[in-house]
Amino acid sequence: MIPEVKSGILNIDKVQGITSHDVVDMIRKVFPNTKVGHTGTLDPIATGVLPICIGDATKLTNIITSEDKAYSVKMLLGVETDTYDITGKIIFASVVNKDEIYIKERIKRFIGKQMQVPPKYSAIRVEGKHAYSLAREGVDVELLPREIDIYSIENVKVDLDKKIASFDVECSKGTYIRSLVNDIGKNIGCGATMIELRRTRTGNFNIKDSIPLYDFLKLDYIDMLDKIISIEDYYKEAKRVNLSSEEYKKFLNGVTLPIQTQENIVRVYTNGIYKGIGIVEENLLKRYIVE
Repeated sequence: MIPEVKSGILNIDKVQGITSHDVVDMIRKVFPNTKVGHTGTLDPIATGVLPICIGDATKLTNIITSEDKAYSVKMLLGVETDTYDITGKIIFASVVNKDEIYIKERIKRFIGKQMQVPPKYSAIRVEGKHAYSLAREGVDVELLPREIDIYSIENVKVDLDKKIASFDVECSKGTYIRSLVNDIGKNIGCGATMIELRRTRTGNFNIKDSIPLYDFLKLDYIDMLDKIISIEDYYKEAKRVNLSSEEYKKFLNGVTLPIQTQENIVRVYTNGIYKGIGIVEENLLKRYIVE
Protein backbone atom coordinates (compact mmCIF):
# COMPACT_ATOMS: atom_id res chain seq x y z
CA MET A 1 0.00 0.00 0.00
CA ILE A 2 1.40 3.40 -1.04
CA PRO A 3 1.84 5.72 1.98
CA GLU A 4 -0.33 8.83 2.01
CA VAL A 5 1.39 12.07 1.03
CA LYS A 6 1.17 14.45 3.97
CA SER A 7 0.62 18.17 3.53
CA GLY A 8 3.73 20.23 4.13
CA ILE A 9 6.71 21.97 2.56
CA LEU A 10 9.85 20.73 0.82
CA ASN A 11 12.95 22.90 1.21
CA ILE A 12 14.42 22.35 -2.26
CA ASP A 13 17.76 23.73 -3.46
CA LYS A 14 16.99 24.64 -7.08
CA VAL A 15 19.64 23.98 -9.70
CA GLN A 16 20.62 26.40 -12.45
CA GLY A 17 19.10 26.19 -15.90
CA ILE A 18 15.50 25.30 -15.05
CA THR A 19 12.51 27.38 -14.02
CA SER A 20 10.64 27.23 -10.72
CA HIS A 21 7.69 25.77 -12.63
CA ASP A 22 9.96 23.00 -13.93
CA VAL A 23 10.69 22.06 -10.30
CA VAL A 24 6.95 21.99 -9.53
CA ASP A 25 6.32 19.74 -12.54
CA MET A 26 9.00 17.32 -11.35
CA ILE A 27 7.53 17.15 -7.85
CA ARG A 28 4.03 16.64 -9.30
CA LYS A 29 5.29 13.56 -11.11
CA VAL A 30 6.66 12.23 -7.82
CA PHE A 31 3.38 12.93 -5.99
CA PRO A 32 0.63 12.56 -8.63
CA ASN A 33 -2.90 13.66 -7.77
CA THR A 34 -1.47 15.98 -5.11
CA LYS A 35 -1.56 19.79 -5.16
CA VAL A 36 1.93 21.28 -5.58
CA GLY A 37 3.05 24.92 -5.73
CA HIS A 38 6.22 26.96 -5.35
CA THR A 39 6.81 30.04 -3.23
CA GLY A 40 8.67 32.86 -4.91
CA THR A 41 9.98 32.46 -8.45
CA LEU A 42 13.68 31.93 -9.06
CA ASP A 43 14.98 32.77 -12.55
CA PRO A 44 16.61 29.91 -14.50
CA ILE A 45 20.03 31.48 -13.85
CA ALA A 46 19.43 31.42 -10.08
CA THR A 47 19.93 28.59 -7.60
CA GLY A 48 19.05 28.03 -3.97
CA VAL A 49 16.12 27.89 -1.61
CA LEU A 50 12.79 27.20 -3.30
CA PRO A 51 10.11 26.05 -0.83
CA ILE A 52 7.66 23.69 -2.52
CA CYS A 53 4.22 23.42 -0.91
CA ILE A 54 2.44 20.07 -0.94
CA GLY A 55 -1.29 19.39 -0.44
CA ASP A 56 -3.07 21.80 1.89
CA ALA A 57 0.19 23.66 2.42
CA THR A 58 -0.38 25.25 -1.02
CA LYS A 59 -2.66 27.64 0.90
CA LEU A 60 0.54 28.99 2.47
CA THR A 61 2.23 29.98 -0.80
CA ASN A 62 1.31 33.67 -0.55
CA ILE A 63 2.37 33.82 3.11
CA ILE A 64 5.77 32.20 2.47
CA THR A 65 6.32 34.24 -0.70
CA SER A 66 5.87 37.44 1.33
CA GLU A 67 8.67 36.50 3.76
CA ASP A 68 12.03 38.28 3.80
CA LYS A 69 14.79 36.72 1.72
CA ALA A 70 18.59 36.49 1.59
CA TYR A 71 20.85 36.06 -1.43
CA SER A 72 24.48 35.72 -2.44
CA VAL A 73 25.08 37.81 -5.57
CA LYS A 74 27.86 38.10 -8.12
CA MET A 75 27.92 40.82 -10.77
CA LEU A 76 30.06 41.79 -13.73
CA LEU A 77 31.15 45.43 -13.79
CA GLY A 78 31.34 47.52 -16.95
CA VAL A 79 28.42 45.85 -18.75
CA GLU A 80 24.65 46.35 -18.88
CA THR A 81 22.18 43.94 -20.51
CA ASP A 82 18.51 44.27 -21.40
CA THR A 83 17.55 41.54 -18.90
CA TYR A 84 19.90 42.88 -16.18
CA ASP A 85 21.68 39.51 -16.12
CA ILE A 86 24.30 37.70 -18.20
CA THR A 87 21.65 35.90 -20.29
CA GLY A 88 20.57 39.12 -21.99
CA LYS A 89 21.86 41.28 -24.84
CA ILE A 90 24.60 43.78 -24.04
CA ILE A 91 23.19 47.30 -24.36
CA PHE A 92 26.04 49.24 -22.71
CA ALA A 93 29.74 48.68 -22.02
CA SER A 94 32.24 50.86 -20.21
CA VAL A 95 35.68 50.85 -18.66
CA VAL A 96 35.85 50.31 -14.90
CA ASN A 97 37.99 53.16 -13.63
CA LYS A 98 36.90 53.23 -9.97
CA ASP A 99 38.93 51.71 -7.15
CA GLU A 100 37.83 48.95 -4.78
CA ILE A 101 37.00 51.29 -1.88
CA TYR A 102 34.79 53.47 -4.08
CA ILE A 103 32.90 50.48 -5.50
CA LYS A 104 32.32 48.94 -2.06
CA GLU A 105 31.03 52.25 -0.70
CA ARG A 106 28.62 52.62 -3.64
CA ILE A 107 27.28 49.11 -3.12
CA LYS A 108 26.70 49.76 0.59
CA ARG A 109 24.71 52.89 -0.24
CA PHE A 110 21.77 50.71 -1.24
CA ILE A 111 21.03 49.61 2.31
CA GLY A 112 17.61 50.87 3.45
CA LYS A 113 14.17 51.58 2.03
CA GLN A 114 14.02 52.70 -1.58
CA MET A 115 11.89 52.69 -4.71
CA GLN A 116 12.85 50.04 -7.27
CA VAL A 117 11.68 49.52 -10.84
CA PRO A 118 11.34 45.80 -11.67
CA PRO A 119 13.11 44.46 -14.80
CA LYS A 120 11.14 44.54 -18.03
CA TYR A 121 12.00 40.86 -18.37
CA SER A 122 10.01 39.76 -15.33
CA ALA A 123 6.86 37.76 -14.58
CA ILE A 124 4.89 40.86 -13.55
CA ARG A 125 1.61 41.05 -15.45
CA VAL A 126 0.79 44.09 -17.58
CA GLU A 127 -2.75 44.14 -18.97
CA GLY A 128 -3.01 40.38 -18.55
CA LYS A 129 0.37 39.53 -20.10
CA HIS A 130 3.74 38.81 -18.50
CA ALA A 131 6.12 41.73 -18.86
CA TYR A 132 8.80 39.45 -20.32
CA SER A 133 6.42 38.34 -23.09
CA LEU A 134 5.72 41.94 -24.05
CA ALA A 135 9.43 42.79 -23.91
CA ARG A 136 10.25 39.89 -26.24
CA GLU A 137 7.61 41.21 -28.65
CA GLY A 138 9.40 44.53 -28.70
CA VAL A 139 6.78 46.36 -26.65
CA ASP A 140 8.22 49.18 -24.55
CA VAL A 141 7.03 48.03 -21.14
CA GLU A 142 6.74 50.65 -18.40
CA LEU A 143 6.69 49.13 -14.93
CA LEU A 144 5.89 51.23 -11.89
CA PRO A 145 8.46 51.53 -9.09
CA ARG A 146 7.68 49.79 -5.82
CA GLU A 147 9.04 50.26 -2.32
CA ILE A 148 11.53 47.67 -1.15
CA ASP A 149 13.82 47.42 1.85
CA ILE A 150 17.43 46.28 1.75
CA TYR A 151 18.11 45.26 5.35
CA SER A 152 21.81 44.50 4.99
CA ILE A 153 24.64 44.12 2.49
CA GLU A 154 27.60 42.14 3.80
CA ASN A 155 30.75 40.33 2.61
CA VAL A 156 31.32 42.79 -0.24
CA LYS A 157 34.25 41.69 -2.41
CA VAL A 158 35.69 43.35 -5.51
CA ASP A 159 38.09 41.81 -8.05
CA LEU A 160 39.10 44.63 -10.37
CA ASP A 161 41.19 42.33 -12.60
CA LYS A 162 38.13 40.21 -13.39
CA LYS A 163 35.73 43.17 -13.09
CA ILE A 164 33.61 41.18 -10.66
CA ALA A 165 31.95 42.23 -7.42
CA SER A 166 30.01 40.03 -5.01
CA PHE A 167 28.01 40.48 -1.81
CA ASP A 168 25.37 38.95 0.45
CA VAL A 169 22.07 40.78 0.78
CA GLU A 170 19.00 40.47 3.03
CA CYS A 171 15.88 42.13 1.65
CA SER A 172 12.11 42.46 1.76
CA LYS A 173 9.62 40.70 -0.48
CA GLY A 174 9.31 42.05 -3.99
CA THR A 175 13.00 42.90 -4.31
CA TYR A 176 14.49 42.13 -7.72
CA ILE A 177 18.21 41.46 -7.31
CA ARG A 178 18.73 41.98 -11.03
CA SER A 179 17.33 45.49 -10.68
CA LEU A 180 19.47 46.07 -7.59
CA VAL A 181 22.58 45.08 -9.54
CA ASN A 182 21.58 47.30 -12.46
CA ASP A 183 20.98 50.25 -10.12
CA ILE A 184 24.31 49.66 -8.36
CA GLY A 185 26.13 49.64 -11.70
CA LYS A 186 24.59 52.95 -12.68
CA ASN A 187 25.51 54.41 -9.30
CA ILE A 188 29.12 53.31 -9.69
CA GLY A 189 29.09 54.84 -13.17
CA CYS A 190 30.28 51.87 -15.20
CA GLY A 191 27.18 49.69 -15.37
CA ALA A 192 26.80 46.13 -14.07
CA THR A 193 24.90 42.95 -14.80
CA MET A 194 24.16 39.94 -12.61
CA ILE A 195 26.11 36.78 -13.42
CA GLU A 196 25.28 34.56 -10.42
CA LEU A 197 22.47 34.47 -7.86
CA ARG A 198 21.93 32.03 -5.01
CA ARG A 199 19.02 32.38 -2.62
CA THR A 200 20.22 31.36 0.82
CA ARG A 201 17.04 31.96 2.81
CA THR A 202 13.29 32.47 2.42
CA GLY A 203 11.67 33.21 5.77
CA ASN A 204 12.62 30.30 8.02
CA PHE A 205 13.82 28.12 5.15
CA ASN A 206 17.62 28.11 5.09
CA ILE A 207 19.99 26.78 2.44
CA LYS A 208 21.84 24.68 5.03
CA ASP A 209 18.65 22.70 5.66
CA SER A 210 17.69 22.32 1.99
CA ILE A 211 18.13 19.30 -0.26
CA PRO A 212 19.44 19.68 -3.83
CA LEU A 213 16.67 18.92 -6.32
CA TYR A 214 18.38 16.00 -8.03
CA ASP A 215 19.44 14.48 -4.71
CA PHE A 216 15.78 14.56 -3.67
CA LEU A 217 14.67 12.88 -6.90
CA LYS A 218 17.14 10.04 -6.28
CA LEU A 219 15.64 9.18 -2.89
CA ASP A 220 13.39 6.21 -2.20
CA TYR A 221 9.72 7.18 -2.00
CA ILE A 222 9.54 6.80 1.79
CA ASP A 223 12.63 8.99 2.20
CA MET A 224 11.04 11.61 -0.06
CA LEU A 225 8.01 11.71 2.23
CA ASP A 226 10.30 12.17 5.25
CA LYS A 227 11.70 15.34 3.64
CA ILE A 228 8.28 17.03 3.75
CA ILE A 229 8.13 19.47 6.67
CA SER A 230 4.67 19.23 8.22
CA ILE A 231 2.58 22.38 8.62
CA GLU A 232 2.62 21.81 12.39
CA ASP A 233 6.43 21.70 12.42
CA TYR A 234 6.70 24.73 10.15
CA TYR A 235 4.66 26.74 12.67
CA LYS A 236 6.28 25.17 15.74
CA GLU A 237 7.14 28.64 17.11
CA ALA A 238 3.54 29.88 16.71
CA LYS A 239 1.22 30.15 19.70
CA ARG A 240 -0.61 26.97 20.63
CA VAL A 241 -4.38 27.35 21.13
CA ASN A 242 -6.32 24.60 22.87
CA LEU A 243 -10.00 24.36 21.94
CA SER A 244 -12.70 22.31 23.64
CA SER A 245 -14.54 19.76 21.53
CA GLU A 246 -17.46 22.17 21.20
CA GLU A 247 -15.21 25.09 20.23
CA TYR A 248 -13.42 22.93 17.68
CA LYS A 249 -16.72 21.95 16.03
CA LYS A 250 -17.47 25.65 15.58
CA PHE A 251 -13.95 26.33 14.32
CA LEU A 252 -14.22 23.44 11.85
CA ASN A 253 -17.53 24.78 10.55
CA GLY A 254 -16.06 28.23 9.90
CA VAL A 255 -17.43 29.98 12.99
CA THR A 256 -15.05 32.65 14.33
CA LEU A 257 -14.05 32.43 17.99
CA PRO A 258 -12.88 35.24 20.31
CA ILE A 259 -9.17 35.09 21.18
CA GLN A 260 -6.64 37.37 22.87
CA THR A 261 -3.26 37.25 21.12
CA GLN A 262 -0.95 39.47 19.11
CA GLU A 263 -0.06 36.66 16.69
CA ASN A 264 -1.59 36.40 13.24
CA ILE A 265 -1.27 32.63 12.92
CA VAL A 266 -1.75 30.05 15.67
CA ARG A 267 -1.67 26.27 15.98
CA VAL A 268 -5.00 24.73 16.95
CA TYR A 269 -5.27 21.66 19.21
CA THR A 270 -8.12 19.79 20.87
CA ASN A 271 -7.69 17.03 23.43
CA GLY A 272 -3.92 17.47 22.96
CA ILE A 273 -4.11 16.57 19.28
CA TYR A 274 -2.96 18.97 16.52
CA LYS A 275 -5.89 19.93 14.30
CA GLY A 276 -4.63 22.70 12.06
CA ILE A 277 -3.81 26.36 11.62
CA GLY A 278 -5.97 29.34 12.41
CA ILE A 279 -5.71 33.00 11.41
CA VAL A 280 -6.33 35.75 13.95
CA GLU A 281 -7.87 39.03 12.82
CA GLU A 282 -9.18 41.67 15.24
CA ASN A 283 -9.09 39.19 18.14
CA LEU A 284 -11.14 36.64 16.23
CA LEU A 285 -9.85 33.17 15.39
CA LYS A 286 -10.99 31.70 12.10
CA ARG A 287 -10.28 28.46 10.30
CA TYR A 288 -7.44 28.39 7.76
CA ILE A 289 -5.97 24.91 7.37
CA VAL A 290 -7.33 21.83 9.10
CA GLU A 291 -6.04 18.28 9.14
